[in-house]
Amino acid sequence: MLVFRRKVKRAIGKSNLPGLDYTVNPYIGCAHGCVYCYARLYCEKEIAENWGNVVVVKENIPEILSKELKNVKKGVVALSTATDAYQFLEEKEQLTRRILSILLENGFRVSIQTKSPLVLRDMDILVENAEKVDVGFTITTLRDDFAKKIEPNAPLPSERIKVLKKISMEGIETWIFLGPMIPGEKFEEIVELAKETESILYYDKYRIKPFMRSGLAKELAEKARKFDWFEEFKKLKNYCEILGVSVKSAFD
Repeated sequence: MLVFRRKVKRAIGKSNLPGLDYTVNPYIGCAHGCVYCYARLYCEKEIAENWGNVVVVKENIPEILSKELKNVKKGVVALSTATDAYQFLEEKEQLTRRILSILLENGFRVSIQTKSPLVLRDMDILVENAEKVDVGFTITTLRDDFAKKIEPNAPLPSERIKVLKKISMEGIETWIFLGPMIPGEKFEEIVELAKETESILYYDKYRIKPFMRSGLAKELAEKARKFDWFEEFKKLKNYCEILGVSVKSAFD
């Protein structure tokens, strides 16, 4: 994998996602290489065409963020919307840890979305600021073997589940992103996991993107095009209602 370093002029951006005011992305690109990830649409060509194999480290982003926050209205900040803030580079770089501390010290609320157990490294910060943070894990399948195909370099679902349970037990608000939903993939056990951990369940369909032209991404896109999403969402909501799980569309 190629890793580049870059100094940036801006750190925080506006978010158009429900419930999120801002977003901070410590990296450009993501080593996880998930076949469905929309984030490659917002990267430069080299990163998009080599998704999962090229990552840019925004080496000065904590310093830039500290300056910007002096003129930014308080709100909820997403870590992150176009990269995984806890991908393996973070273990060495520690950009996310610094960003998390800066945001909380300046009175912002932080919503973390990840696929990585590395978030446990920052449990000291999370526990100390439990009322100002929430942590969500993207879980599209519970089958580790299948996950290796659609999320080739990401930590396995079985690892994410263990971490989700640990964080939930600490009294920190947790959630699961069942997105994208994979056509034909069972969701019942994921709903049951949300019940066990008292997590909110957000969902989204498999959205067809221009880069899905070959391999498994194309195969899943073809299935998604024919899939009855209305019926699938109905089944999901019904099962959540039976178990008493709070369920929400991710982008409504």
